[in-house]
Amino acid sequence: MPTPALRTARAAAALAIAAASLGTLLPAAASAQSVARGQSLYQSLGCGAAACHGADPAHNQGNVLNGAGSPGAIEYASLVRTEMNHLYATFVADQTAAQDIAAWLATVTPAAAPPPSAPPPAGPTTAVVEYVHAGFGHYFVTGFAADIEALDSGRLAGWSRTGRAFQAYAQAGGGLATVCRFFTASFAPKSSHFYTPVAAECDALRAGNRDWQYEGDAFHVPMPDAATGACPAGTRAVYRLYNNGQGGAPNHRYTTETEVRNEMIARGWLPEGYGPQGVIFCAPGS
Repeated sequence: MPTPALRTARAAAALAIAAASLGTLLPAAASAQSVARGQSLYQSLGCGAAACHGADPAHNQGNVLNGAGSPGAIEYASLVRTEMNHLYATFVADQTAAQDIAAWLATVTPAAAPPPSAPPPAGPTTAVVEYVHAGFGHYFVTGFAADIEALDSGRLAGWSRTGRAFQAYAQAGGGLATVCRFFTASFAPKSSHFYTPVAAECDALRAGNRDWQYEGDAFHVPMPDAATGACPAGTRAVYRLYNNGQGGAPNHRYTTETEVRNEMIARGWLPEGYGPQGVIFCAPGS
């Protein structure tokens, strides 16, 4: 009796032979395809069923849009995907069926991924105000009244408002992340604060980094999609930029403005966060 490994190898070889045979069983793409017929075939051949790809190919269920403009991909799927095996005979008998379906799929615009769901209301928000120290080239944000009073009164010299701010939740709530706040005096006089809603960053700094002192929870925020950086409806992206140690001391800037983000990157600052834009968290409001 063949071993399981041998049976698997034989099955793989048979599949490879069958796939290679498509070139003889099915003709090359026709010079012109019928888009209208392709749409009709997609619906009539059962691909609108839940067991296949779904009635709207734009949603790309089962990666159906892999067949856009590619009859070979459709034909191959009829060989290797159990739910499509019944279509193989159709593609052999109807020499333009896969071509027409591929032509129609090529006209389908993929549906945009919906933004993350907005979190439920989480109580009052507070303004997180931005300051700049002209001498250091450092930025600082805070939502704490004591900080704001000390900075606005001049008791902490050198700092002034930039005129920018964003909103954050003052209380924890469902769907919200807690932003940890850290402080370092290791680069005095250029001391700096660091904020993160990322639990792994917070835990790592609290566990054993002697340069950064944990000061507590600063505020609470919705989080972006980890892959795309998209923020939930009703919120706006907050970008985190790192100065890459310029001036001999670390500093981060937090902004909701793409113009500010681009300006800082042009000055050598590095984006940090989720998605291609570096979104670190989201702020309520639009």
